[in-house]
Amino acid sequence: MKPYLLSLLCLLAATDLYANGGGYSKGVISTSAFQPIGVDQVEMLSERLEIDLHIEHADIRIEYVLHNPGKKVTVECGFPAATSNYNMFVPQEQLDARQPEMLEDLSLTADNEPLKVSILEDNARLNGGVRREKPLSIVSWHVVKIPFAAGQTRKIRVRYRNPYHCQTVSVSDDSTAYAPSLTYAFSAAGLWAGPIKQGTVIIQAKTVDPERVKLSHPKRFTRQKGSWQWSFTDFEPTLEDDLIIETRPTQHRFHGGYVAEGGEWKESIGKGAKWRSHAWYTAAASSFLKEPDGTEYPPENLNAWNEAWVEGAEGDGIGESITLTLKKPANVTQVGLLNGYTKSRELYFANNRAAQFRVSVNGGEAFKIDVPDEFLETERFWFDLPKSSALVKTIKFEISDVYPGTKYKDTAISDIDLLVPLDKAPKIQPAR
Repeated sequence: MKPYLLSLLCLLAATDLYANGGGYSKGVISTSAFQPIGVDQVEMLSERLEIDLHIEHADIRIEYVLHNPGKKVTVECGFPAATSNYNMFVPQEQLDARQPEMLEDLSLTADNEPLKVSILEDNARLNGGVRREKPLSIVSWHVVKIPFAAGQTRKIRVRYRNPYHCQTVSVSDDSTAYAPSLTYAFSAAGLWAGPIKQGTVIIQAKTVDPERVKLSHPKRFTRQKGSWQWSFTDFEPTLEDDLIIETRPTQHRFHGGYVAEGGEWKESIGKGAKWRSHAWYTAAASSFLKEPDGTEYPPENLNAWNEAWVEGAEGDGIGESITLTLKKPANVTQVGLLNGYTKSRELYFANNRAAQFRVSVNGGEAFKIDVPDEFLETERFWFDLPKSSALVKTIKFEISDVYPGTKYKDTAISDIDLLVPLDKAPKIQPAR
């Protein structure tokens, strides 16, 4: 499930869609099974939205102050889980028969008291939204009822974890990984009475590179290092006001290890793309785990699908290391880590993960790299190597701190990527 972010109207989604709680009855063509009740009587005095950007997900916190100027009413509003209605490898009937999506770690309170959430199944097709070429479907609603006395003002808080919408399309050995994105649909607030009186949006790049983050309305925000802030008053949002956030450019990968990032795709990568190539290596480790049943986790597993190198020393593995030797010295500028044992989320948290490495290049002075504790499935944690005129021959990673596992003390690494920038586009033959 990968979301879209709405506001408190009625569309909070889990693929490319989040909402302002409530529900669309205009602006987006929908055949939704859910219709909000009473929202047109209640005013939104303020909205505070905080979005923390992580590598594969965002943590969302929203606080609304709602005021009922009329007689008592019970508002029924919903937050939807939406998902892409397109998958080139899955028959449409299977997509239509999927189980209802659930928003992750959802918390809803009214004046600090938990709200009861009910799940309403749906199959509403949305002709609109961020990626209009790939239709979205609302597959379920997280419905809540909020009672208001006459003249009452209430504070509603919403929290949830939102995986990014990130579509990958592959043809033979070539693939395109579109920019991970989420959308906060301010437009969903259109059913509440009047404009949003005042609001604040704060976006923070927690474990992503802020230089690669792209906002759909950048001029609205003031930026300070890795954070963006926007304040508004009397905001009456339309579909054009929906906030789209991308955390990195689209990447095109070609057979042979070539990567193009940031260019437009036509028959080939468009002008302005940055080309990179993978540097290939062999791996040696100070130790590796050997289980009593004969299962081993050697350093060669870094080049194996769904496997990991696991150190084999007593304790947490502090001081254990793995050294990569390039098959051909290269100008490696970036390293991408898949930390922990990522065969499954359960194994990731059961085992130790590296919290910090001491990294040395060509046997030189080591420098420290702090690694976030995030279970990753498609992305990597990237860091830059120090600039040098010398080509890279070896890179050593020594474990200097760990995040403790819930079950095992073994520290694991699943994959390491090394990237080399290219001065010009390589000669490639894309798959047809």
